[in-house]
Amino acid sequence: MTSEMSERVNSTAYLHPLFPITSPHGMSFADKSTDTELSSRLRDDLLDLDAWGEILATYGKTMRVAVALTDSNGCVLGNLHNAQPVWTLVHDAAHDWIGCSFCINPGVPCTAVAEALASGGVVRTHDQAGLTHVTVPLLLGKHRLGAIIAGQVFDRYPEPLALRHVAKEFGISAQPLWDVARKQRPIGSTVLQASADLLLALGQAFLQQRYASIMEAELAEANGQFRLLVNGVRDHALFTIDPTGRVTSWNGGAQHMFDYPDTKIMGQNFSCIFTFEDVQNHVPEKLLSKAAQAGQVENEECRVRGKQKHFWGDFNITALLEDGGTIRGFAIIVQDVTERRRIAILMEEAKQERGHAQERLLSHVSHELRTPLTAIYLVTTNLLDGLLGDLTPEQHEHLALAVGNVKQMTSMVDDLLDITRVESHKLTVEPQRASLVKLIAEVLSTCHKNASSKSIRLCSDLAVDQPSVWADPIRVRQILTNLIDNGIKFTPEGGAVTVGSRPLAEDSSLLCISVSDSGCGISPEDCEIIFDRLAQVKSSMQASRSGLGLGLFISRDLVSRQGGRIWVESQLGHGSTFYFTLPAFSLAKLCAHVLTAANLEAGVITLIAVDVVWVEGTVESDIVPEIRSVLERCIHPGQDILLPPLSDAEPEKAFFIVACTDSNGFEVIARRIRRELQSFDTASKLRPAISSTTLLVEPGHSHEERIDGVSVRIERMVQAHLMGKEKLQ
Repeated sequence: MTSEMSERVNSTAYLHPLFPITSPHGMSFADKSTDTELSSRLRDDLLDLDAWGEILATYGKTMRVAVALTDSNGCVLGNLHNAQPVWTLVHDAAHDWIGCSFCINPGVPCTAVAEALASGGVVRTHDQAGLTHVTVPLLLGKHRLGAIIAGQVFDRYPEPLALRHVAKEFGISAQPLWDVARKQRPIGSTVLQASADLLLALGQAFLQQRYASIMEAELAEANGQFRLLVNGVRDHALFTIDPTGRVTSWNGGAQHMFDYPDTKIMGQNFSCIFTFEDVQNHVPEKLLSKAAQAGQVENEECRVRGKQKHFWGDFNITALLEDGGTIRGFAIIVQDVTERRRIAILMEEAKQERGHAQERLLSHVSHELRTPLTAIYLVTTNLLDGLLGDLTPEQHEHLALAVGNVKQMTSMVDDLLDITRVESHKLTVEPQRASLVKLIAEVLSTCHKNASSKSIRLCSDLAVDQPSVWADPIRVRQILTNLIDNGIKFTPEGGAVTVGSRPLAEDSSLLCISVSDSGCGISPEDCEIIFDRLAQVKSSMQASRSGLGLGLFISRDLVSRQGGRIWVESQLGHGSTFYFTLPAFSLAKLCAHVLTAANLEAGVITLIAVDVVWVEGTVESDIVPEIRSVLERCIHPGQDILLPPLSDAEPEKAFFIVACTDSNGFEVIARRIRRELQSFDTASKLRPAISSTTLLVEPGHSHEERIDGVSVRIERMVQAHLMGKEKLQ
């Protein structure tokens, strides 16, 4: 048996079926199958014998060849159509037929199906009797489903010698076989090749048509089931609209929720379900615009109307896209959330009332506790200072212990008040430019006495030339004091607590402050909960039970409010290190919201200096905040900014404004400042001097580079002005 590959037709090059089958949206079902796996049931349905029988029988009779359908392994499925005389005579004479149903070639397997599926083209095969058959593959995308075999015919006149050999092989008379062979008309190679081309086209077209029919049937069934499911949903309104907002489908839940039957709502604009106020404010159009831009809008609560009343509906709108990305409509799900909203409002009101009650209670308790604590502290310290007579060493020791307990109680009262402010969001943070080196030095000085009582060394390890931080100095001191006191508490006598500060390696815009101790350390499981409210870590040290466990919880909230984070690294027996980050002060970031691209395009920025000369007898520290408030009222928030103090000198004697204007605009601002300060300072205790310098903004750079350049120049001019080296003109 020999086989050869046909060069005429290849199924992988076959692009269009005889009868183009497309889905409703223009995509070929066969194309869809290319990248999807086919189930065994779908494979069986595609090669269903009842479906293929008529087309195969018609082809066999028309072309006068035998024809059969096979699976991907080459096994014939069902009956052989239009079997030819020579093959039939030999097949009937054989006791046990083994091998191909088209080859008279005992003992040699036919590989035509495997070759056709592997190559994707027509394979022509000759057997030892001189009979020929062609094999065409059935491919659906990447899937090799089976083949169609046609033939059992001579492509030239039969050869007596070959037929006698076959007769001898199968034990039949040579003369009857020869007589049958002579009556079987040969089919020429050209005709046979043309029939193979036709068979390939018919097979591929029918396979795709068969696949399309199955998919259409499954789609119709799925749509029917989905429609039943959608209509069965009663607690959600499910409907679709076209791109203009007209309703195209309406489920039973929508009818129940909005009291519109589908006969009245179909084709109407869906804005009819919204309140009159929302329609006037173009809420329906805004929802569709959001969904069109983002693809989906979720959890948009709107007032809608139905059953003669208004209620709150939770909208989920999804854009329905064509293959090219064109929006062909929207799918909308609406849920009645009126009751949920009412419960949420009640819970929020109850929470606020509970917070107010808790705040009132703690405020009252704090006041009642502070009064006796203050009295006890004053009396005890007077005794310790010897104001009421000399003390014995034992008496001094007991009184010192009493003072320590009073301080601890006072700290607990402060923590209780802070935790109340945290829960009610009243714990204020007022960031400003601050020197971290100065803040750390102040806190170390405050904690020195507490550390000395346990012979604990307080050390600092600060990087050189550290930038200032943008933080609330009072809250930073509170965080540092809490961490250092904790370090002292958990460190045995003779240990050390070290405070360090470095720019954060991962982000130079943040400063990382560390507080390390040589104490008992924290277990890994306690590290996970140590910042939780009322957390108490296990320790062999008695000091671990003191306090309410609120300090680290409050510190985490304070750090978070200032744009940083806090964490701990520790190992039992090897001490602990607490880290927290704070944003470094950046004049560029501070001014970025006014140094917009539009403002910089004008090409000029004016730096205004307001120098205040104090009249003797004025309490400077008290009046500075009021002056800043006056200046804030004199500038345009989107165009100008009042800079924070850029010097550590207290109190401020110069105030600086960055104004996105030229010299003419400066004159307007200056007149406004003089007028407002004069109105504020009716006693004429202030003598303001207002000056300015206009900076030219260089074009041709990126927006970020221009901001950085302007900010650097402003900071240099401010520092020079403060040092008296240069006065603004």
